[in-house]
Amino acid sequence: MTRTVRVQPRLWRIYRRMNLAALTEEESEDGDPLGLGSLEGRTRLAWETYSRGGLEHALRAYGTLERLEARGLGKLSVSLDRSDPYSPTIVVRSDLFTAPVVEASLRQVSGRQLGLGRSVGDSPLLFLELLLLQNPGKQFDWHRPPLPGQQFPGLNLSGEAIQLLLLMAKRVGAEGMVLRPSSFHAAWAYSRHFLFVDGAAQVRFEALRRDPRLRPLWLLSWALELGCVRSGVERVTWTPDLMIAPLDARLAGAVSSAVRRAALRRGRRRTYRFDLRCLRRRFPWERMPAPPVPRTVQELLRPPQGSV
Repeated sequence: MTRTVRVQPRLWRIYRRMNLAALTEEESEDGDPLGLGSLEGRTRLAWETYSRGGLEHALRAYGTLERLEARGLGKLSVSLDRSDPYSPTIVVRSDLFTAPVVEASLRQVSGRQLGLGRSVGDSPLLFLELLLLQNPGKQFDWHRPPLPGQQFPGLNLSGEAIQLLLLMAKRVGAEGMVLRPSSFHAAWAYSRHFLFVDGAAQVRFEALRRDPRLRPLWLLSWALELGCVRSGVERVTWTPDLMIAPLDARLAGAVSSAVRRAALRRGRRRTYRFDLRCLRRRFPWERMPAPPVPRTVQELLRPPQGSV
């Protein structure tokens, strides 16, 4: 039986003690303290709950901004882009870099819009369209090589960031959060709290991440991106299937449907392997860190001369 999501007790305690009035407060702009003089003033709250100042208040209450600043990211500021009123975007920037440190875009949807079935068709959900966590002040190395889609190394803060977004979803009255992970490594980060709605997709993901032959995991992410994983003769690539984190018992029950359980049982026999010939031909050496390349990577991928 699928359970509702749980977060760290520390974060939950802070969430429960949060001053709700502070979440809607915003700095006064000009002579219109009520914000009634413009369309933007009437839509100033993201998801009908958070102002820009309220988001910064929450991130400081959880200690997240302080933890980021302690990593040498300089002075941080929080902005709220409401140019698309249906999908506001939270952005955290550093005074040291042009590129953002954190960016998250979310929109409100219903279970019906996502085809989740009649029992939860009216369930309010928050759809995470984008989550970016990066340190523009760091460079990749062979301890942490770049993953598909990455421009800078991550922040090692994905677990906390995901839990804060789940608490945000709960705060705005959503019964769950949904997303489509763009890569295997993104799904890996989300998998502690999210499950694939499609049972077959969940089985495939579990088989990929648990197979000790598909290591290291960063290479598995690249192999799926490049179409260099096989199951028998079939070529396997990454598919961004829908994942869900239930915050309500009704939604959790729907995820544990009989159809899903049957798919989970049927899908357990497939095995996967690297297509090494494909991987050695397509591997993006131009994006990798400077030499020396670790011996284990050399033996597996046989880098071209000059890349070692």
